[in-house]
Amino acid sequence: MENSAPASASLTAPALRRALIAGARRVIAGRDGLNRINVFPVADGDTGSNLASTLGSVLNGALSRRSRHAGELLSQVGEDAIGGARGNSGAILAQFLFGVAEQVKTLPSLDAASLALAVRNGAASARLALAKPVEGTIVSVISAFAEELERASGEAGTTPGGGSREGFARALVRARRALAETPLQLAVLQKAGVVDAGAQGFVDLLEGIAEFVEGGPRAIRVRGAASSVTAANDVLEPVVHAGEVDPQRRWCSECLVLGEGLDRDRLREALQAIGADSIVIAGGAGRLRVHAHAGNAQQLFDACAAQGRVEAMKADDMLRQQHSAASGVAVDVVTDSAADLPPALAERYAIGVVPARVELDGREYLDKTGLSTSEFYQRMAQSRQLPRTSQPPPGDFLRQFELSLAHHAQVVYVGLSRAVSGTLQSGEHAAMRTDSGRVRVFDTFNAASGQA
Repeated sequence: MENSAPASASLTAPALRRALIAGARRVIAGRDGLNRINVFPVADGDTGSNLASTLGSVLNGALSRRSRHAGELLSQVGEDAIGGARGNSGAILAQFLFGVAEQVKTLPSLDAASLALAVRNGAASARLALAKPVEGTIVSVISAFAEELERASGEAGTTPGGGSREGFARALVRARRALAETPLQLAVLQKAGVVDAGAQGFVDLLEGIAEFVEGGPRAIRVRGAASSVTAANDVLEPVVHAGEVDPQRRWCSECLVLGEGLDRDRLREALQAIGADSIVIAGGAGRLRVHAHAGNAQQLFDACAAQGRVEAMKADDMLRQQHSAASGVAVDVVTDSAADLPPALAERYAIGVVPARVELDGREYLDKTGLSTSEFYQRMAQSRQLPRTSQPPPGDFLRQFELSLAHHAQVVYVGLSRAVSGTLQSGEHAAMRTDSGRVRVFDTFNAASGQA
């Protein structure tokens, strides 16, 4: 049975799975509130969406299947989190989960001491993923939670089982206190009058787990509830005034790098050499999830390609996100790169553009984001093969729609005619997955000129 928190001396895989489901759903339920209090490292209003996407990958992966081995379950959770990580906080959380799993992957169940040791390893691993760890963020709260959990597990009289209810409760109290202290550590948070959004998301995860520990399956059935801090901020306007996006590093760029013996330090140095910041490199020797803010997304992807095979590229225009969130308009307009809109026009009206994929010489590029029109023709002239294109996958549309819905009442996607491309259907599938009824898909019955 997976219907309650463990009362035995060990934490079993079924109970661990249920607890993580409850925690993930709690974060997802509160994502809009997290978006609204997102001011660090940039006020682009997507921390909640990023954490929800990261944990959604885990829910749809490891947590969708029953398991009888706690270590194997956590190992798959870590892998799924790395594969699906989005954003700065998402990558840090993924590395935390990956680090937890590394410590206990051979254990069929976890006692208080082994779990506390694993959480400590996860906290250390999360810090190592960062080029420049900053206090007053999610890493501070993770560290505080890990330290208190380890302290509780080592004290006499603590009942084992997932760090024990008493020990977990103590560690959660410490995490909440660390969260409340984040504005004292970061001036930008104090100025905006909010706590760190990523740190709040981690506490939301813990509170969802606590709901399961205390209430059993009800925490699963209700699909989580937004935390009091997050819910209170639902009535706030987005705090985009708290900090401006650096135009020289406007692209929030992410990808997976695959290969044997990948060197995290060498890759970090390569990214720093091109002027990237907010660098997070999560994962292990065979697969790394890279997140960084860069002035040129393709330059970042090229630096990664020098280290291994690049997959799952993503580049969000944080300047566009900030302008869109601050616009106050009820309807956000989204199209795809087939529209061939002049960049200045798209920027002027804060139009979201989902890039198609372009393949040249066995490498994939993001149309007009990772690869400009002039770069496309230059590389095509040097290539021995004709380029191939493919439509944006539904996941790319889904991400854009969710980012837009965090700050607008409605979203309208203007797409190519379904008679000439499958792109419109890709957008339709994503719109249905938003489960909000707030995304409208408009078929232009035309080619690119109809979109423009």
